[in-house]
Amino acid sequence: MRIGLSIWHDILGIFEKNPELLNALFNDAELRDIEVHPNDSDEFKTLLFEMAKRFRLRYSVHCTHSYYNPKVNLCSNKPEIMENSDLCLKEAIKYAQELNARYIIIHPDALKDVPKQEALNILESHIRNNLGLLDKSQKILIENMPGEEFALSAPLEFKEFLKRFDGRVAVCWDVGHEIHRFKKQAFEFPKLLKEKIKEIHLSGVVNFCDHYPLTKGDLNLHEFAENLREIDYKGAVIFEMPSKNTSDILDVIESKKEIDRFFKK
Repeated sequence: MRIGLSIWHDILGIFEKNPELLNALFNDAELRDIEVHPNDSDEFKTLLFEMAKRFRLRYSVHCTHSYYNPKVNLCSNKPEIMENSDLCLKEAIKYAQELNARYIIIHPDALKDVPKQEALNILESHIRNNLGLLDKSQKILIENMPGEEFALSAPLEFKEFLKRFDGRVAVCWDVGHEIHRFKKQAFEFPKLLKEKIKEIHLSGVVNFCDHYPLTKGDLNLHEFAENLREIDYKGAVIFEMPSKNTSDILDVIESKKEIDRFFKK
C-alpha cells in the first residue's frame, strides 16, 4: 500500500520558500502518490514532472466538481452545465495522460432538483461519452459523497451502478464521506465493494466531519487498517487535509507517522 497527498497548485509557493519540505514529504516521510487537479499552471506542471522523476511519484487527477465550480455538475440536466461538465471531464483525462496518471476521480454531484434515477442516467452518459478517451491502463473512479442529496453515497448504490460498466469504471472510497453520511465508523465500502476500490481518500474525523490531520479526532485507524488487510488492498491512500502552509505540511508528515503505526508492523 502507498500513502499520498492531494495537493493544489498553491502549494508551489510553499515549496519555493521551503525547498527542504520536498525532501521531508517524499524522501523522509515516503509519500509516493499525489492527487492533483486540472487547470494547473505550466510552472506547477513542470514541478510535478520533476517531482515524479526525482521521487518516483505516481499521480492521479481529480476532475473539477461542483464544490469548487457551480457550473460543473455531472448529475445536472441543465444543458449549459452538462456541456461544461463534459468538457471538464475531458480536460481531466487529457491532464492525466500528460502526467501518466492511471486514475481520474469524479464526483457524483448534488442532485439539484433532478430525480435520482435521471441523475444517474446523466452521470452514466458523461462516463460513457469519455471512456473511449482513456488509455488502456486508465480508469474513471467515482467517489462516494457525504449525504443523501448526492446521486451516489452508499455502498449498495455503488454496487448497483457499477453493473452498468466494465472494469474501466471503479471506486474512490472517501472514508470521511462515508462516516459523515452514516454518522458511524462501519467501513462498509471495502466490505461490499472489495477489489472495485482503486484509490482511498483519508483524513482525521472530528464530530463526523473530515479533512483534519490524522493526529486529531477519533478515526479508528486500527479498524480501517484491518478492513484493508481483509481485501488485500494494494492501492494508494491519499491524505485529503490542508496543505497551504508549512504547519499544514508538518501535520501531513505527522499523519504519515500515525498511519505507519498500523501498517508497518
